[in-house]
Amino acid sequence: MANVFTVDGGGDKFAYASVENGKVTQLRVFRAPTSMDGLKDQILQATADGIKKYDGIGFATAGIVQNHTTIVQSPNLHWLDTVNLKEWAQNAFGLSCWVSNDIEAAGIGELKEGELQGVRCGIIDTISTGLGGCTIIRIPGAKELVIPGEPGHMVNFGLQGPLCGCGKFGCNEARYSGGAIRRRVKGLFGDQIPSDIDPCRFLDQEADKGRPWALQLYKEVGEGIGLGWVNTLNRNGWIEKIVYMGKFGVYGMKHMRPHIEEVIQIGAMFPHHKDISIVRSRLWPNGAHIGAAAIFEEHEV
Repeated sequence: MANVFTVDGGGDKFAYASVENGKVTQLRVFRAPTSMDGLKDQILQATADGIKKYDGIGFATAGIVQNHTTIVQSPNLHWLDTVNLKEWAQNAFGLSCWVSNDIEAAGIGELKEGELQGVRCGIIDTISTGLGGCTIIRIPGAKELVIPGEPGHMVNFGLQGPLCGCGKFGCNEARYSGGAIRRRVKGLFGDQIPSDIDPCRFLDQEADKGRPWALQLYKEVGEGIGLGWVNTLNRNGWIEKIVYMGKFGVYGMKHMRPHIEEVIQIGAMFPHHKDISIVRSRLWPNGAHIGAAAIFEEHEV
């Protein structure tokens, strides 16, 4: 088994870890860099004892990934657009690097060690700065399929609404993601939010106190996420379980869940989907690291 240095790159933060024999050791977490030079500096800081001790790099990040080497487009990290990270890592560190969509990596982690063990077909979504997701399918006698998707960029409202980071209007991510809600709450309350509190945590606190505006906002978000999920369920009768992860989803689910479940009850066409299991990933926040290391080993070991 390889000793893999892994990167889980999100819109707000980058987490760095090492993975060996399926064991994740968290190294450092930084605010998301804004350039390739910034990324290199963070990697060097996270590997203060030397990056050459690792067999290579497994890199997971949001966006469209081609051939497990190149970021085609990253909606929230445009400095990564069109970058061939495999070539970059070889030039910068002399190490091999394999790249995956972050939710593809998380899906592989769930297949191996998490909530999707033994499930014929399931979906895993991240509800965080953005909205990402993938579908997993097990076919007896064949390799499991992990199919990355971009559910945050489903267009449910025509080409209307706020501008999304991908450059389009009308995306779910621009309305219901943690990043979108953070902007809305900050716009509503501005300096009334203490400087040391994230606007999404302020929303949680206000909802816990029963503030009508906060409960209404969570109702809107829950219905939006529920619509996204019910549309996915109605396209695939095999789905048995929904797994969610991401800070905004994990913290806010207690307020969103009743509205999500109501939308699914009303909108699901397959009877077995009306009460589908919706569970938090028990690997979060390490699932993407496990999957990124597995993808590296698939190509290198």
